[in-house]
Amino acid sequence: MTARPLGDVLEFMRLLWAVEHGLQKTSKRMARDLGLTGPQRLALRVIARFPGISAGDLAAQLRLHPSTITGVLFRLEKQRCIERRAHATDRRRARLFATPRGRQLNRRSTGTVESAVKQLLARVGTARLSVAGDVLTQLADALDGRPLSEE
Repeated sequence: MTARPLGDVLEFMRLLWAVEHGLQKTSKRMARDLGLTGPQRLALRVIARFPGISAGDLAAQLRLHPSTITGVLFRLEKQRCIERRAHATDRRRARLFATPRGRQLNRRSTGTVESAVKQLLARVGTARLSVAGDVLTQLADALDGRPLSEE
């Protein structure tokens, strides 16, 4: 079939769906090869980078709903990749830490979404990355019902 012109909006949406499909496909392969999905690895990477982060702060950092993070954290705990420790002054709150197993899985990056992104970013440069990041941030905000920023 010959590609037909879609216009700016449909073309952009087509590309977003292609990226989403690629993320899902790679995440499934990561689960098979590494034992972690893409979202689980991303959460583990952030927990390892910020030892002691709370689940709420992790959800905010990843722009995920707290109930989504709960499931990701449950699976990471079940696989002994992270551990929860009681907060020093508020026993109701937990702090998250990568375990030795989690730190080991945190290092390996071949065949992950992250490795594909890292290779791409090395090619496109910071100026193009900044523009793409701004566009994606504004789209994420719009999809979350936040007003678009004026620029």
